[in-house]
Formats: sequence, C-alpha cells, structure tokens
Amino acid sequence: MLPYEDSECNGENTDRRINVREGGIMRLGLSLAYPVCSMGSLGNSNDRDMNMRETRQGGFAALLVTMSCGAVNDNLLKGALLISVAAGGMWGGGLGGGGTGWVTVMLYLPFILLLGVTGQLADRYPKRRIIVLSRVAEIALAVGVTLGLWFNSLWIVVSFFVLLATQSAFFSPAKYGSVPELVSDRELSRANGLLSMLTNLSIVLGVALSGAILQIGPVVLGLVMIGIAIAGLIAAIRIPLRDSAAPHLSISARTFSSHLVVMREMRKTPLITAAFAWSWFYAVGSLVLMIVPEWRDALELDDFAASAMLAMIGIGLGFGGLVAGFASGHRIIAGFIPVGAIGMTLTFVLLGLLPPTYGMAVTLLGLCGVFAGFYVIPILAMLQHLPVPGLRARVLGTSNFLTYVVMSASAVLYALIAPITTNDPSSWFLVCAVGMGLVSVASLLQHPIMRRGADAKAFATVGDST
Repeated sequence: MLPYEDSECNGENTDRRINVREGGIMRLGLSLAYPVCSMGSLGNSNDRDMNMRETRQGGFAALLVTMSCGAVNDNLLKGALLISVAAGGMWGGGLGGGGTGWVTVMLYLPFILLLGVTGQLADRYPKRRIIVLSRVAEIALAVGVTLGLWFNSLWIVVSFFVLLATQSAFFSPAKYGSVPELVSDRELSRANGLLSMLTNLSIVLGVALSGAILQIGPVVLGLVMIGIAIAGLIAAIRIPLRDSAAPHLSISARTFSSHLVVMREMRKTPLITAAFAWSWFYAVGSLVLMIVPEWRDALELDDFAASAMLAMIGIGLGFGGLVAGFASGHRIIAGFIPVGAIGMTLTFVLLGLLPPTYGMAVTLLGLCGVFAGFYVIPILAMLQHLPVPGLRARVLGTSNFLTYVVMSASAVLYALIAPITTNDPSSWFLVCAVGMGLVSVASLLQHPIMRRGADAKAFATVGDST
C-alpha cells in the first residue's frame, strides 16, 4: 500500500518525493512527500503542476505554523491562569487551595466529551476545512478572553478558557491526522520530531510570555492572543485541500461508544499498547505542570520566573523530540521509549530529594523534558503509522481521549488531595517518580510488542471494519 492514496488518482499514483525548499523546512533536513499522479490518470500535466506548486508553497509548513499559533495561544492563557490562581497571584485562592488542578480539569474536560465525535469528523470531512473553521472560532474566543481580562473577571476568563479548549478538541484530530497526508510514511518520525519541537517551543513561548505579559497588563495578553489567532487563520488557509479519508462514514453522536468501536479495532494490535503508553505519560506530565507553580511562594518568584520554570519543560521536550525524530531517520525506534521513561523517573527522584533551588529546578525540569521527547516521538509515530488512512484520525482521537481521561483524573486527585495533605512540590515529585517508574517497567516488558508496531511492514495494517 502506498503511503498516501489520493482517490482522484484511482490507485495509480506514485510516491514521488518533492523537496520543499521554502520556509526553512529543508534546512532542518525534512523532505516532504506528496504522491504525484501519472499523466495517464490525470490526462493533464497542469493538475500535476498544481499539486507540486501547492507542495512548494508549504502545506506541511502551513500546518506547523497554524498549529504553533494555536499552541502559543492555549498556553498563554493556561500559563496566565495557573500563575494567577496560585498563591500570590492576582486571583490567588479564587479556585481554592488546589486551584491549579481545577484549571487543568477545565482544559481537559472538553476533550473527554468531544474527541469521540471530532475524530469521526476529521475522517468524514476534509481536515483542512475543520482546521480553518477552528481558527476562525479561535479569533472570536480570543476577543472574549480580552473582555474578561478588561473587566478583571476570573469567571469570564475561565468560561472562555473552556470554550478555547473546546475549539482545540475539534482541531486536534484534524491536525495529527493531516501529518501522514502531507509527508510520506518514511518521514513520519522526522515530521513528528519537527512537530514536537515546534509544538513545545510554542508551549514554551506561550507559558514564558504569559508571566511577562501579565506584568505589563492583563488586557495586553488578550490583544496578543487576537493577533496570534489571526496569524493562525492565515496559515491554515494555505494548507492544501485534500479529499476526506472516509467520506461515507456515519457520524455517531454517542461519544463514548464511538471510542469503544475504535478500541475494538486497536485491540490485539500494538496500537492499544501505544495508546496506553501515551496516555499514562501525559497523566504524570499533567501532574508536573500543576506542581511547578506551587514553588512560586517557597522560592519567592515573580510571574516571569515562575513561568520560565514551566517553559524549561517544553524547551527540553522540544529538543529531545527533535533529536529523537532525526536520529530515527526513516525508521521508528521503539528502543527510545524505555530510555525516555527511565530518564524521567530518575529526574523526578532528584527533584523530590534534592533541596529546592531555582537553578536546580530549572536544570532538572529541562533534562526531564529531553527524556520526555525521546519517549513520545516513537509512540506518536506508531499511532499514525499503523492505522489505514480512513481510521487514522479516529485512532488519534481515541488515543487522545484516553489521555485526557487520565490527565483529568490526576488533576482532580491533586485538587482534592493537595488542600488536605500538602502541595509541597518535592513530595509530589516523588509521587511522579513512582508513576513513571511503573511506566518504565511496563515499557521494558512491552518492548517486543512496540518493536513489532514500529516495523516498516506494519504500515497501515490496522483496518477499519466498521
């Protein structure tokens, strides 16, 4: 089976790699690939020239830009809320002692409720259409956030934060499902390495700038979000329009049962192992993001310094993901998964046992992010590599659904337990060490299964029987 099938080519397309030299992509060593139909199937070289021209204009680059804009905006607001509701923030105590946990729950709940449907929509309709509409919605929501900051209303801002997360729940399956349509299967690891790097640099930028912009003025944060949302829409429009992967798919509004249908397809394949490895990692990672802002009072940090600590995790993850992606070459290296899990476990132990200082925390959080990059890149590549195109977005949607369920569970537990026990970061990092230690053991035991899923012959072998 070809890495990508275009229905307009009647199965006669060939996999020709077209190097994209604009937009800096080739400078990072990534060769994008589009299948180009033969003259016989198209009957007109102009269509082929159009396809090549669209590719040169940077379909994958446009996806990266609009994704980065969305990630920056999400994390500008998330970072601002985490800092503001923590002790010492402008809305300190407004959500109770475990306020950072409740902020996290608000972010994840729309994904839990909607991913079953949005994954189906990303397979049923052209992914570009969904991406563009989500960018339009983001502009309107950024305006609402700005009004909430103008009135200094925590509850208005929180409401639009939930709506922004809802918009992201529509965007996420279409984003990840678009990658295999814009690059060849051989380039998935590299593409995901680049995607991971830019995603996490965007997270870093959003979180780091949130504290600095809050110090300038809260309303400025909203205005910046509006500008970034407009840039994201402009980039989304430049993504080439592709046919839907499953145009005759019947959409089920029963969110949870739709996930069960997809999990039946994933069952007894490496996909289910990859999905659980993906979700458990993010359960621990979500807990880390709730813990770090609690160092603000203990280390006497201002908004910028507190957000910089959060940013170091993203810097490390982006760097680690880029190295893992390009070290993989044209392969998926399952051996990176236990290396990343064990490395994160050790850094959590050190964060829990060493006396907290700002320099120590920043260094170890960055190192933890590097190991996280090695962990997630092969897993994400497998989630895209194994399903047939008509099932791919739903697999990604269900995998993300599992992720948001366990992340929400960790957030609720933290919000409920921290006020009656302790919110001391050192103690909670030891809890993270235990959690990631279990992941390390599981990744070693499941390594043969993951190697099977990473094999090139496993491409598009998990089918859609629905």
